[in-house]
Amino acid sequence: MTKVNLLLVWVIVLASIGFSCRKFNTFDPIPNIEYKSHDFRRAEPLLLKMLLLEMIFRDGDGDIGLDEGDTLPPFDKASPFFHNLWIDLYTIRNGLPQDTFIYNARIPNITPSGQVKSLEGVISYEIPVDGLSEGDTIRLCIQLIDRALNISPKAFSPDIVVRPPR
Repeated sequence: MTKVNLLLVWVIVLASIGFSCRKFNTFDPIPNIEYKSHDFRRAEPLLLKMLLLEMIFRDGDGDIGLDEGDTLPPFDKASPFFHNLWIDLYTIRNGLPQDTFIYNARIPNITPSGQVKSLEGVISYEIPVDGLSEGDTIRLCIQLIDRALNISPKAFSPDIVVRPPR
């Protein structure tokens, strides 16, 4: 065997070993969600004041999201699991939660194809806050539910002072 062929064989062997030892992110099958950031903006066409919320999520078995046809129990409209993203917005006065507004959402199915199902990413969601005044303080409580009905631990935003949208 020539030196070039021998070198090529070693490169292939080393590359194979490197790829076979490649680690994939593995997460708990119970989803996890956390506050990432927020911004205030105006939504067209009515120019409503909106809070754009960004959340980081992880799920070990990738069963996040629902299909449009997922409307039978436990995902029917009468069930709390019709929505798979639960968001409570609290107004804060003197450091204590006062009023609660519920902004639950239905995340579409994002299960990856293939053998590795672990998911992580960012969810962006807009919440109308037109009824809040500049200077009001709010706090968000967020939970994510997977199709196996595993509920993430509660995640909280920091206190957010309502400001004018950009």
